[in-house]
Amino acid sequence: MLWVLKLVVHALFRVAFTLEYAGVENVPLTGAVILAGNHPSYLDPALISLPVRRRIRFVAWDKLFAIPLLGSLIRFFGAFPVDTTRRDQQAFLQALQVLRDGDALGIFPEAGLSKEARMNALLKSGAARLAIAAQCPLVPVTIAGARAAWPRGQWLPLPRKITVKYHPPLQPPAAERATAADESALAQALTEQLRQSIERRLLPALKVGAKRAELYSRPAWALRSYEWIPLWVWLASFGLAGTRWALTLPTAAYLAYLLLDIWLLPQQRLTKVVRDLALPAWLAASYPWAVATFVPPGAQAAFLDAKAWLLGLALASALFPFHWTSYYDAQRFLRGLAMGYLALWWLEAIRPEGLGYGPHVLWLSFVVAYALAVRHLHWPLVTAGALAYLSMFWLLSPERWASDMLYYAGAGVAVCGYARSVKFVAHDGRLA
Repeated sequence: MLWVLKLVVHALFRVAFTLEYAGVENVPLTGAVILAGNHPSYLDPALISLPVRRRIRFVAWDKLFAIPLLGSLIRFFGAFPVDTTRRDQQAFLQALQVLRDGDALGIFPEAGLSKEARMNALLKSGAARLAIAAQCPLVPVTIAGARAAWPRGQWLPLPRKITVKYHPPLQPPAAERATAADESALAQALTEQLRQSIERRLLPALKVGAKRAELYSRPAWALRSYEWIPLWVWLASFGLAGTRWALTLPTAAYLAYLLLDIWLLPQQRLTKVVRDLALPAWLAASYPWAVATFVPPGAQAAFLDAKAWLLGLALASALFPFHWTSYYDAQRFLRGLAMGYLALWWLEAIRPEGLGYGPHVLWLSFVVAYALAVRHLHWPLVTAGALAYLSMFWLLSPERWASDMLYYAGAGVAVCGYARSVKFVAHDGRLA
């Protein structure tokens, strides 16, 4: 039951927090070991436990066991209480027995949640004393992003990126003939070594998080170059075919939203994410009607079915991993979508006989090429999903892959090359 529950929680955390692990191989699969990490949020015991293929028994704050249901739940998972206001000898002996039984022990040396983004100034030496007494490895664990995901005073967690890094184990010094003063000095030295291992990864992550928070709080971008494309497309279509309300309404709504964002909306992470998603939404809503301006009436039905809107959803979903990985790469991805739009418009205006699944092939080929070039978070899933989508079109019309489909796929790869090679200066939001 424990492993099934871990599997379910792990899947939920992956979706909710874009969870990323590194160094799990540093945790021994057998034998006594202590995992000690910083403690930025209430999620930390679960975050440390999920990828480890063995049970971890945590030393937990004794007040938690008095909470109905929660106390029973954490006791079921093997946690036992410690009084953090004093040196709890009973909890120390119980933890030592866990290690002598060859089990894994989880402990947070801060003895409570971190008061700031970095670790608390004073750390308890219990983890180090246990490692010395049991002569077992001590694995430092750095948790970054959890404080932003579930800050103190917040009722529910927020969708944020969380990374958990398991560092190489620290080997405790032998202390068979040491005096009590020597043992205390050894424990303090090992505790300081533990802090340095955790903060070596934590502090750079905090700096990046601070820069990203500053970026999201900046004033809204002025209209970026690719955000003018809907207006250009509408003007061209208006000149060629007059007013098309199916194209005019989404374009007017898109431009009105941009002006609202620039002038009125308070700037934060969600505001900037929604603005970036507005372009794929406009592409999905307007693309069939925009291209129908240039093709014979008999061929227009190919653009007005559900496949065009499904493509927009696929592109919007592919954009999310870039936001979690790099805002700069997300901006290049959006530029690629816009350039792909113009390329499709031009290709299908001069080759109306090549219509059909071309838009899907061009954009999905761009998605695959860009994911392989950038290697962003979850790029294997994005690549596999786009290739599976492309294979569906090959099954539907294999005879056209030698001409039309490869024609559009080549265009998608070329758009990726353009988005990756051309350096954009204004409004990239690049984090130095």
